[in-house]
Amino acid sequence: MIKTGPMPVPRSCLLAVALIATLGCRKEADALHGSPVLVEVFWEVKGIRTRIWSRDADPAVPTTVPPEGSRVDFVFDRRLDGERIEDTVNDQPVPKANPPITVSWPDMDTVMSVPPFAADVLYNSLPDFGDRTTYTFFKPRVPGFPAMTTITFTLDPNGLTSLYGEPMDGPTTITIETGPFTVTMPSGSFTAPTNYQIPIAFSTRAPKAETLMPFVHVLDGVTPLPFTLLNDQGDSKLVYAAPTGCRGGWPPGAAIVIFADVGLPDAFGRPLAVPVTGRFTASRIASPEVDGGCGPSDAGTSDADTTDATTDAATDAANDGGTTDAATTDGGVSDAGPDAEPTDGGTSDGEPTDGANDI
Repeated sequence: MIKTGPMPVPRSCLLAVALIATLGCRKEADALHGSPVLVEVFWEVKGIRTRIWSRDADPAVPTTVPPEGSRVDFVFDRRLDGERIEDTVNDQPVPKANPPITVSWPDMDTVMSVPPFAADVLYNSLPDFGDRTTYTFFKPRVPGFPAMTTITFTLDPNGLTSLYGEPMDGPTTITIETGPFTVTMPSGSFTAPTNYQIPIAFSTRAPKAETLMPFVHVLDGVTPLPFTLLNDQGDSKLVYAAPTGCRGGWPPGAAIVIFADVGLPDAFGRPLAVPVTGRFTASRIASPEVDGGCGPSDAGTSDADTTDATTDAATDAANDGGTTDAATTDGGVSDAGPDAEPTDGGTSDGEPTDGANDI
């Protein structure tokens, strides 16, 4: 009987396989060894990235960016030691109390937003920017930086290292100028409901609404109208002017004008350089209780006949003990509607991470 079984593998083949495996491991180790090189930096606004620094000379890199930045990505040519950048709690990445990237600007210690500016620094080992790249990202907890300001990011080489502890190769500071502070409001011949809340859009983070009240005015022609300002709960750059008072809305049919004065501040105290105006017409279709005079149409008028007012007044006094027929009033009850704050139903702009600490 002829016995069959696995054919023996030639020794030369085994040596070849071992050599390939060794070369592969060495190549991988070589890729991990060496100082991580900072190759690019991106300024991000709502998922749209703009390169603000490049290791290679790039004339297309802008010198000014929108102040509403929501994230800044620092891209390296290889893996970093993630444990130096972030901690891990319950298998989730958690920012370090002393991150390897920090931010500053000239008057940061004396002029600060409410609540104060705060940011998280996290790490992503996915090659989203090209083969073998990884990146560390700086994310403000509330999007937005001060306008018309030099923003400086400081990088700690001892916190941005390879897996073998080799410090990063690149500048330890990156600076960028933010653009001007602007405010926009709807303006034109459009018609809006009497309960319309006028959006005031900032180019960066807006302050608390009460801070803005001295700088905002709403008029019906030359007549000031009562209103309140509300911060949007989903968008840090939006504030709304909502009607208040006995009308319960803007006067129907009125041509409403809203003004933002010079000096109106952003969240970081930067003043508006030029005044801004918005316009719209309040809808003529209004509920019956909305009254341009804030009360019954005949409030304050007498029911007496004007031709013999003296005689009738004397007769009335004799007949009813001095009681007059003056029109009733509403007792000062306000017709103001609910003041529910607007929301944009927005979604969060959570950022991708690799879900765990990189080893």
